[in-house]
Amino acid sequence: MSNSSSLNSDPDFDLLDQEYAVIRRAAGFLEKPSEDTAGLARITGELLRAFRQSLSEQKHLMRAGDRQQEQLRAITRELQDKTRLLEEQARHLLILNTELAHEVEARKTLELELRILATTDPLTGVYNRRRFLELGAYEVRREGRTRRGLSLMGLDIDHFKGVNDAHGHGVGDETLVRFAQVCRPCLRAQDTIARIGGEEFAILMPETPLAEARVVAERMRASVAACPMAGPQGAFHITVSIGIAELGEEETFEALMARTDAKLYAAKRGGRNQVL
Repeated sequence: MSNSSSLNSDPDFDLLDQEYAVIRRAAGFLEKPSEDTAGLARITGELLRAFRQSLSEQKHLMRAGDRQQEQLRAITRELQDKTRLLEEQARHLLILNTELAHEVEARKTLELELRILATTDPLTGVYNRRRFLELGAYEVRREGRTRRGLSLMGLDIDHFKGVNDAHGHGVGDETLVRFAQVCRPCLRAQDTIARIGGEEFAILMPETPLAEARVVAERMRASVAACPMAGPQGAFHITVSIGIAELGEEETFEALMARTDAKLYAAKRGGRNQVL
């Protein structure tokens, strides 16, 4: 018993070591049987066989467990490798998505810039002739449905060549910009101003009969005449001649523009700085 107790309490012996010790002791006991121990020997033999079978099964289970652990480690390594690959792919996709988002934004910005360039006068910031003609054709069609009046103004800065000759083309450009800035506050949100060419501008006024458009034109003419322009020799003033026409029934936008131009040139021939 003392040997068995010492084996069970020894921390350096594991379960298999203890079972081996029991088997060795039982085998030694069976080698010297006696009459008093015959029954005990038989029982011990059965226990020995059970121990051996248990030991064999434990070894088998341990080997199976070792194989399973190795398989588990292999699976774990494979999962880790796949996880690293997926993480790398995710980072790559994130970079690509970010680059794509920047590219889309850049394309939108470029499209907007191209649209602005295609429709806007780069100097004054108002619409160009091409866009004005498109809007004019649209407003003519709309006026055909609403019949609320569509008026068109033609504006030409008086003696603008003299501004360039006296002050230089740089001041002339600044004068065109300032002229557009002075005209804008006189207009409503639905009105459209455009630079048709050189010092000539046009204003489209939907839902505006001729009489109302003339009031706006007079206010605009007075505002331009009162606004000082800056030049190297000091401040100077400009004036503007304005012609107005209202769309007639079944009239095209081209015909309306022609009538407006005729009124404008009549105003210039009649002394300038006036509305006709």
